[in-house]
Amino acid sequence: MSQKARLERWLDKGLVRLGRRSLYWQVFMLIGLVCLLVLPLFGAVPQYHWQTPWNNGQLFSEWVLWAIWYPGTLLSVLLVGRLWCGILCPLGAMSEWFSHIGARFPIPSFIKHPMTTAMSFIWVTIWAQTLDVRDDLRAALLLFALIFALAVGCGLLFGSEHKQGRRVWCRHLCPIGSILGVFSRLGVVNLVRKQAKGQRPRISEGYRDNGLCPTSIDLASKQTARHCIKCARCVNPESKGGLTVQIRQLGTEIIKIDRHAPCLSELWFIWLAPGLAVAGFVWAQTPLYVSFRQALGQFALSQHWYGWLQAGPSWLMNQNAALNQHYLWLDFFSISGFMLGFALLLAVPLLLCSWLASYAFHANQSRRSQRMAAFGYQFAPMAMLCILLGLGSTLFATLKQVVGNDVMFLELGLLVMALLFNGVSAWRWTAALNVSLACRILLNGLLLIGCALLSAATLWSIFPTLLFH
Repeated sequence: MSQKARLERWLDKGLVRLGRRSLYWQVFMLIGLVCLLVLPLFGAVPQYHWQTPWNNGQLFSEWVLWAIWYPGTLLSVLLVGRLWCGILCPLGAMSEWFSHIGARFPIPSFIKHPMTTAMSFIWVTIWAQTLDVRDDLRAALLLFALIFALAVGCGLLFGSEHKQGRRVWCRHLCPIGSILGVFSRLGVVNLVRKQAKGQRPRISEGYRDNGLCPTSIDLASKQTARHCIKCARCVNPESKGGLTVQIRQLGTEIIKIDRHAPCLSELWFIWLAPGLAVAGFVWAQTPLYVSFRQALGQFALSQHWYGWLQAGPSWLMNQNAALNQHYLWLDFFSISGFMLGFALLLAVPLLLCSWLASYAFHANQSRRSQRMAAFGYQFAPMAMLCILLGLGSTLFATLKQVVGNDVMFLELGLLVMALLFNGVSAWRWTAALNVSLACRILLNGLLLIGCALLSAATLWSIFPTLLFH
C-alpha cells in the first residue's frame, strides 16, 4: 500500500470518528456562539480609541467572528472542504435536528433553483453592511438570530421521512454554504465513490431527497465537492461500498471541471461575489462612495423624495444610539447601490471574457453555456482572494495593529500567490483541451484579462483611498 493510500485510509477512520462526535462539537459551537453574541452586550459599549478586543467584550466578540471565524472557515475549504458545515456548524445542525420533527412539505422549485444560494449570499452580504455587523455586536446578534430562525424554519417545514436528518438549509439557502461550496472545488481532501476496477464514472450528479446524505446528494453519482459537508455518514472504511477519502492536488476539480458537474449558478457567483465583497469593505473608506452618496442624495431631493432622509427600521439598517449611529434610507440605498454597482462593473467583463472564450474552443461539451462555465471556473482562485480580503478585512486590520503598514506586504504576497496559482491552473486546464496552440494562447490571454481585473479590485481593497480622489 502506497503512502498516499495509507494516509487516505487514516483520514477515512479519522473522519468517521469525527462524525460520531459531531453532536458534541455542534452543541459546543452553539453555546460558544450564543456566549459570544449575548454576554458582551451586558458590558461596556466600545466608544473610545483605547478600547481594544483585549479590554472590551464586544470588540473581542467582533474580532473572533470577523477576524478568526469568517476567514478561517473560508480558508479551511482549501484543505478539508466543507468540514465546518458537517461537523461544527450549529446552524446546519439545528436545521437538521428540527427536521426530525418537522412537516414533510415538498421543497418549492424556487428554493431548489441553482441561483438561490448565490442570491442568498448577495442579499445577506448587503444586509450585513447596512446593519454594520462588523462594528456593532447588537446588529450581528440580530443577523445571526434571523438566520438561525430561517435555518430552524427549513427544518420544521421540510422534515425528513425517516431517521436520517435533512439539511435543506445547507443545500439551498445558507449564504456561508454558498461560498464554501464553490471554493471547496479547490480543496485537497475530497470524498469519492469506491469504484470497481474498470467501472466508468457517471458524468452528471443526481439529487435524491431523503437518502443517506443530509444534503440530498445521490451518492451513486457523486461528482463534486460543493454540496458535500463531510459528515462521514457515507464513509465506512471496512465496507466495499460508500464513499472514501481522496487526496488530490489543489485545484484539480477546477482544472477538470468538465468531469465535475459545472453549474452556471456557481459561475454567476464567481463573477459577482468578488466585486460585492471588495465594495463591502471599501465603501466606508473610499472617496468614490462619498461622491456617489452625495449625488444620490441630490437626486432624491430634486425628486422631492424626502423620505430618503429619514431613519429606517433597525432590522434593516443600523440604528445604535450608544454609538451615535443612525442610518438613513439614503445610506441604505447608497450602500446597496454602490455594492451592487461595483459587483456588476466587475462581473460584466468577466462574463464577456467567458462568452468570447466559448467561441474559441470545442471541448467535450457541446453547448456554449457549458464552455462558458468551464472557462469561468478558472477565475475561482482570484475570486476567493477578493472575498477573503474584502469580507475578511477585520483579520488584516488586526494584523495591521500588530505589524503596522507592513501588513500590506502580506496582502500583496497573497495576491501574487493567487495570481501564480490561477495562472498555473489555467495553463494546465488549457493544456488538457484538444485545441491548437493559437487557441490556447487566446484562452490564456482572456484569462489574463480577467485576472488583471480581479487583481485591480484586490489592490483597491488593499489601498482603498488611493483611487478616485
